[in-house]
Amino acid sequence: MEFPHADINAHQPELFIRDIEFLNYHINHDKWDWWRLFDIIGAHRLDIDFDRYAAAEWTVTTLEAGGGVASEVLADMVNGVIVISNAAGNLDRDELVYGSESWLLEPDYPLYAEIRCKISDPDAASFWFGLVTGTVWFTNPNDYMVFYIDNADDDIHFATAKDGTATTVDTTEDLGDFTWIRLGFHYDGVDTVHWFVLRDSDEYCLATGSWTTNIPDDEEMRIGFGIRNDEAVIKALYVDYIKVAQKRVIE
Repeated sequence: MEFPHADINAHQPELFIRDIEFLNYHINHDKWDWWRLFDIIGAHRLDIDFDRYAAAEWTVTTLEAGGGVASEVLADMVNGVIVISNAAGNLDRDELVYGSESWLLEPDYPLYAEIRCKISDPDAASFWFGLVTGTVWFTNPNDYMVFYIDNADDDIHFATAKDGTATTVDTTEDLGDFTWIRLGFHYDGVDTVHWFVLRDSDEYCLATGSWTTNIPDDEEMRIGFGIRNDEAVIKALYVDYIKVAQKRVIE
């Protein structure tokens, strides 16, 4: 097995992928550039599949207009699914963000985030998923990058905001009742954000777009999601998984 050498006085430094066995990065380095971003050394990753839910790892913000019955419960469903349910008051909401503000859109450090989810009645509910400053989105933080469904319709929107100024688009895709959907967005590490709406059954891209305006690139953010009633009836958000991955930031 070959290991790194110190001070070999070569025209370029030796680089190795460091694991159970060492791999010389200079051999087929273009291929290994892609592969090594799946390792903790090269990337910061969060994959949550909801086979378990540790409430202490999340900040949960609940607003209820009466007797509270909001809940975050693991369902006995294939793949592992968490169900977020509100109380029955109009505008009751439940929002969850994970961990600390540990995601920053830095130049040269691309990021991708995705969710697989469904909503009991998106025509009469609001929803969001993405990166936010603070711990909530329904009260409009100054910096965010989110998919959302607004009150009174089931249209899927995507939006980014920096310092209180937002860019928003209707993706032209609507969400049916209890219909799984996959939503993802990508920051290229330069100046562009792309968004994707993916059909659940085969991950076919139904809609996509991009822009370079109002990207929140100067604030650390948390990943999260939330559901809000838009009538006095309980609504539920089902989340199969969330994913965030970014090239490990070196500041």
